[in-house]
Amino acid sequence: MIKHKQISATVAWESPSNLAIVKYWGKKGLQEPLNPSISFSLESALTRTRVRVEPSEKGGFLFHLNGREKSGFNEKIATFLERIQLHLPFLQNHHLHIESHNTFPHSSGIASSASSMSALALCLAQLQQISSEGEIRAPDMVLASTLARMGSGSAARSVYGGWTLWGRFAGKKESSDMYAIPLDEVEIDADFRNIHNSILLIDPSQKAVSSTEGHALMHQHPYRDARIAHARQNTNRLLSVLKAGDWTGFFDLAENEALSLHGLMMSSTPSYTLLHPNTLEAIRRIRRARRDEGLSIGFSMDAGPNIHLLYPERDKEKVRTWMQEELQPLCANQAILHDRVGKGPRALNSNQALDE
Repeated sequence: MIKHKQISATVAWESPSNLAIVKYWGKKGLQEPLNPSISFSLESALTRTRVRVEPSEKGGFLFHLNGREKSGFNEKIATFLERIQLHLPFLQNHHLHIESHNTFPHSSGIASSASSMSALALCLAQLQQISSEGEIRAPDMVLASTLARMGSGSAARSVYGGWTLWGRFAGKKESSDMYAIPLDEVEIDADFRNIHNSILLIDPSQKAVSSTEGHALMHQHPYRDARIAHARQNTNRLLSVLKAGDWTGFFDLAENEALSLHGLMMSSTPSYTLLHPNTLEAIRRIRRARRDEGLSIGFSMDAGPNIHLLYPERDKEKVRTWMQEELQPLCANQAILHDRVGKGPRALNSNQALDE
């Protein structure tokens, strides 16, 4: 076990949500994926987290989200801290005060657990270094990704910027189910290193069925094995598409993966859908504009009703003009979050306001 001393310290990190193009759906063991997934981290959809630790023989924690105490998250955080104790022995005799702030709606299918758990993991990994080494330096990202995975599977990918692969994949010998790995920029065409993602908030309310419940339904799903094989094929295909700068292939794959994810929900037992009528209308308009108007646009979705509109930097103004006319009326309160691929997490001044 790593030696550690008691400390009084405060650290803060900002970490992004990510959008998986090849989706992770279904898990085994301790948050290990049934299939590999590939995502890119966002620039503006972030969680900022500050953790203050004080010596305490009783341990424990207090959690605030967006400035308010949130006891409803206590069970999830307690489970997470229990899972990672072997990696972070300082947790045994310290009390944690955890403060988080999201820049986007929580629990609406925009991977808030990915950004929040990765930000918390980065804070805790750094605190462990202070406890064991007595100094602040950059945390071990493999450790941070491993810890983040134990809080939320997709959080494993959020500790890196750009494009990331998580899950064992034959084409990447360094890949692992335990942590994610960043994809080298030389493997990604310049267009995809600058991809834009506008999030259409069709329905920003909390999802009726959590991702945890959805993952559990994959254990007995009739299409489980076919899905695993399909995801592996699409992982290999996406790596080729990204390197070649193939937008047609990219849109085909991203949309197929998104609709397959929702198809798995609708064909599980019990079945359910998170789609909204305006989600389907937005998809129809996106495909019509690509086909009839030649707009370079496509979509993805996470486990929720909201649409992630994907498009290249060079067409940003044209796409956003069209989006304002055709898609904004379909959004709740006409809300759209404009985002793009980001550079990943960063350490914050521990005293700064989290809602800046």
